[in-house]
Amino acid sequence: MDAWELVDQTPDMRVLPSTWAFKVKRFPDGTVKKFKVRFCARGDRQEHGINFWETWFLVVHWSTIRMVLVLATKERWVSAQCDTPC
Repeated sequence: MDAWELVDQTPDMRVLPSTWAFKVKRFPDGTVKKFKVRFCARGDRQEHGINFWETWFLVVHWSTIRMVLVLATKERWVSAQCDTPC
């Protein structure tokens, strides 16, 4: 997935506090379906230009995206992806 890269800490680096979040997903009868885990960094401690350089966020609901993709498929529209700078 290449979501992040492990690097050695240098004296000029500020390390953000972080934690692992564990969750157990269960079936309706209570039996274990799967175990999930994610790594969470304290984003509220980040400073623009020091800990990060760009941000992005979803500006539409997933249901809207699905509806547009269904329409595009049905109507044989040409679709493309684009990112806009903040």
